[in-house]
Amino acid sequence: MNKKIEELYLAEQKQNEIDHHQPTAGAMTNHILSNLRVLSTKLNQFEWYLKGSNVFADKKFIAEMRLTVDNYFNQLGHQLVNVGEKPSSVAEEFKEYAMLEEDPRNKYFTDTEVFEMLVSDVQTSKLFISRAIILAQKESKFPLQNFLIELEEKLNQYSAEMQARVGKEPLEGFEEDDEDDD
Repeated sequence: MNKKIEELYLAEQKQNEIDHHQPTAGAMTNHILSNLRVLSTKLNQFEWYLKGSNVFADKKFIAEMRLTVDNYFNQLGHQLVNVGEKPSSVAEEFKEYAMLEEDPRNKYFTDTEVFEMLVSDVQTSKLFISRAIILAQKESKFPLQNFLIELEEKLNQYSAEMQARVGKEPLEGFEEDDEDDD
């Protein structure tokens, strides 16, 4: 392998380690990018294996969501490159940085279990998006911040639609505890 390429890659790995110990917008967004890649794969799996009384409408919904997720994934990679970051670009990196998990057993889930899992995955992804928005603002990476806000809005929409499919309110099961600690 070319020595210069190896030096560049090692420098990238060193910077990644630093960025993940003191999170940056780029490092946090790389988690989002990886989560989108895993989410896309899961959506593909569910589109192939989903069953239920509304199977045709549900498969159409999942297919449209997957196409949207894939589009955001690609655009987000470009956003990272545009602000001087090195986005993950291979399966090994996606696996390392994703907080969502795949499982071949998921193909046996009921339609309700599928949508509940996807809502949970979206909520997990949104945690990283919220943090990345704040970091992008602090780092004056406003185009990235704006893009992440748009992504968060789209995921909110999908989450609400999936919650409705299983008979729940948009944030049911995800509200923060409002009890006072007095």
